[in-house]
Amino acid sequence: MMNTRIKTLTPIWTGDIDQKSGLLQPSSIMGSLRWWTEATLRSINSKYVCDPTSDERRCPTEKKNEKYYCSACLIFGATGIRRTFRLDVSGGRRVFTGGALNIKPSGRSGGWYLGSGIVGEIYLEITPLDKDFDEGLVLLPLIIASKWGGIGAKTQHGYGVVKIKDCPEIDFNRFKEAIEKITGQERLSKLRIELRQGSNNGLPNLKEMFFAKVQFEITDTDWWKRVDGIKQALEPKDKKGNVIKDLQKRNEEILTSWFKTNSIPIAPAIKNWLRYDNGARLWKTTNQNQIRRIEKWLFGTTERTCPSCYEKVREDRRNPRNFWCPNCRESIRKEEIFERIASKINISCAYQVNNNLWEFRIWGWLPKDGAPMRFDRDGFLDNLKQALDGSGSVTVPWNQLLGGQTESHKLKVWREFDSSRDTVKPNESDISNYIQSLLEGE
Repeated sequence: MMNTRIKTLTPIWTGDIDQKSGLLQPSSIMGSLRWWTEATLRSINSKYVCDPTSDERRCPTEKKNEKYYCSACLIFGATGIRRTFRLDVSGGRRVFTGGALNIKPSGRSGGWYLGSGIVGEIYLEITPLDKDFDEGLVLLPLIIASKWGGIGAKTQHGYGVVKIKDCPEIDFNRFKEAIEKITGQERLSKLRIELRQGSNNGLPNLKEMFFAKVQFEITDTDWWKRVDGIKQALEPKDKKGNVIKDLQKRNEEILTSWFKTNSIPIAPAIKNWLRYDNGARLWKTTNQNQIRRIEKWLFGTTERTCPSCYEKVREDRRNPRNFWCPNCRESIRKEEIFERIASKINISCAYQVNNNLWEFRIWGWLPKDGAPMRFDRDGFLDNLKQALDGSGSVTVPWNQLLGGQTESHKLKVWREFDSSRDTVKPNESDISNYIQSLLEGE
């Protein structure tokens, strides 16, 4: 049995059955560990990993009465085989009670709805259920997520940044050896299954991800009250321009409670600038149709969309089992449409590093294949990094987004496999060395 403590730097969203995230859900943490494990395994060229969310691509597959499972399913389980460990979680408390907080930055009519989330110390108890289980199989993805990304759901809205207490040292070679053992032919033969092979294209992969950290200093403890979106939430007005007193009091209580956790939800302000404001120049093309496709692909949508043009589809009246795309004027099978598109870009809440120093993360997965036509992946990443470090033609209006009581905004670090943009190991083309550097931090 292994016990690990993590401290939240921003709230974790784990999601109850009523979507209020009032209790810590082991399934959400398990899902995150699996996601990061899958992304790591896919970066190792010899390891295929299925898509467990897809009815067509999930394990097992069957050929000639043989069942085939991918390497991730051999760890986390699938239909017909159990997972190799049990995860129990405890601890933490809610940031606030009641419904979600609506953050509407400048120019937005809808805004983002942010629920409470869980903060504090979280205890993870990992119990092996298989003699071939190695704790490194869980610790490696957890360490990478804690140092560079996030865990739990809604990381695109700022949740899930954590720090492992008394973080152990993990060598990537140990992880590879544990994978070889868990997928070894001797074990597979005992389970009467085979190792699944295939292509990993179009699924999250560490080789196609980027990680950035931005820091800034504050000159006043009330700086957060001037953040775009938060400023409006603290002065909510009706259609006549009158302040809504009851809502103002509630929002102030929520945001004060949030600030006491040493984090602040700045993601809506930065996402609004990047998606709708001048930051859109970092990714826009000259073609209006392409712009709409890239926007939904890059930032996500909850609409059912066409896989070709990314426009909203409706039920096909002539064929109830299909959907109709008004733009392509085609009937599309239900299993081919996108039920929703997850955001490729995650922006964390700001979290306190020390007395006057704060930090937030921007990270994501941008596949090299399957992007909408004319999306310039390298051009966007170049533009984004230059905007963050102040060297590009588009600069981030930090005082407009975070308020005039912040200063000395700087890009602290940028990580990216086999890229000259990486500020720690530029152009590192050996995936083992790159992952090891992620484990070691900055």
